[in-house]
Amino acid sequence: MATISSFRKNLWPRHCLPSARELVRSIVVSSTTPLSTKDIYNLALKQKAIQPVSDASAPQHNVPKKEHPTVVRGMTRQPPTRPPHPEHPVRSLQYLKRVVLPELVNSKKVEKFCAKRTLSQAEIDHRLQTVTKAARKEQAVLLAAPRNTWLWRMATPPPPPKPLPASTLSKSELLGLPRLTAADVGVGEDWSHLNKRRQRARKEKVERDLKWMWTLQAAKREAAREALQLSAPAS
Repeated sequence: MATISSFRKNLWPRHCLPSARELVRSIVVSSTTPLSTKDIYNLALKQKAIQPVSDASAPQHNVPKKEHPTVVRGMTRQPPTRPPHPEHPVRSLQYLKRVVLPELVNSKKVEKFCAKRTLSQAEIDHRLQTVTKAARKEQAVLLAAPRNTWLWRMATPPPPPKPLPASTLSKSELLGLPRLTAADVGVGEDWSHLNKRRQRARKEKVERDLKWMWTLQAAKREAAREALQLSAPAS
């Protein structure tokens, strides 16, 4: 058991840390413009981690110890690559992209959308550093053109459902009662798999249920009308 426990301590947490979730959410909320993934990552590194108000059940942010190469059966095993910022809640760009932001999307806190964006001169210069001198002029023209970019912003709340026109509402719905149809008690169902005796019995039962449903609905509508008349202010 001790071996398993020590082994798990050497694993980087694959879940979304509460501190990372709150930190990224606060960055997107406070921004007046949409942000790219790299923008969020750079801003997160500049800010201190936000501690959640109460999250006793969440796993702690254990930073695995730095490992060294080991030799197993004559073969040298290299340790796993450490993230660039192991002490920070957002320890790497990949962790932000693959874990934190999808967690915020699932909880409907942020949303991803595509927009046309022009790179800044600093971004263009940075990308041209990896291009040969012969191709820089042509590449600079391409980089200066607007391009599709994925950005992040606060999730837009869904619009409220539009009320149905009064002409499409039944009398029951106008009084706040659910709409019931003959199909709710079995009218129109396929009974061909039943024998003739069971078909007759099913038909009689559906007719009784249908009659009872209409009687019950009429009584509910009458009661609703009376309630509305009693609640209406006296003229």
